[in-house]
Amino acid sequence: GISWTLCILLSLIILMAPVTGASTQVHIVLYAADGYTILNETTVDYRWMEQHLPVKGDGATHYYHQGPVFVDNPDDRWNPEEDSNVLEKDMGAVKGTDLRDLCDLVGGMEAGDTVTLRALDGFSKTFAYENVYEPPSRQGIMVITWYHANQSYVPQYTEGMRLIFFADTSTNPWGIHTFGLWDWHESAAEEYWYYYYQGGEAYPTTTGLSVMYVSEIQIWSSRESR
Repeated sequence: GISWTLCILLSLIILMAPVTGASTQVHIVLYAADGYTILNETTVDYRWMEQHLPVKGDGATHYYHQGPVFVDNPDDRWNPEEDSNVLEKDMGAVKGTDLRDLCDLVGGMEAGDTVTLRALDGFSKTFAYENVYEPPSRQGIMVITWYHANQSYVPQYTEGMRLIFFADTSTNPWGIHTFGLWDWHESAAEEYWYYYYQGGEAYPTTTGLSVMYVSEIQIWSSRESR
């Protein structure tokens, strides 16, 4: 009767509701070369990470990414000076866990492997072995952040868990930790560059690499299934 109809309606509403809000745990999976067979997997939450793995960030130092630079000349959009649309992209004083340490929980990555970070809302980004395991200082380590000084831990840290690059202070005029457009240009293969598209034009940005609500880490390896 009515209650059954109500149940169906409620179920549909739940299914249709967008998945938002912070993630508090991450599922880490190591896939074999066939892209299907699971060699190892584990799930850990932010409390476990803080207690068992090295904590990156001190909760006081701010980290910045760089947004698009809207100029006509495509070459100038890379802004090697790192002096445009940076201060507006303050990712906060955050703490988290090195992505490399999380990958190592299931067997790690090897040269040639890639890793995909998946978010609760379906967004995903894939990265190369080198950027996770051998990051140049201008790029910085890739950190899955679970604490923001202004918001506390996830889920109160509403954009967490979030990928933030802990770049050095070498290139910008303010001497702040900025992961700039040219930093990524020099640190990653071209297939991993990221652009914001507007009016048929492509503008490099690093804010688009900062995956929010990270809930799954998928390692695509060349290892044979057992």
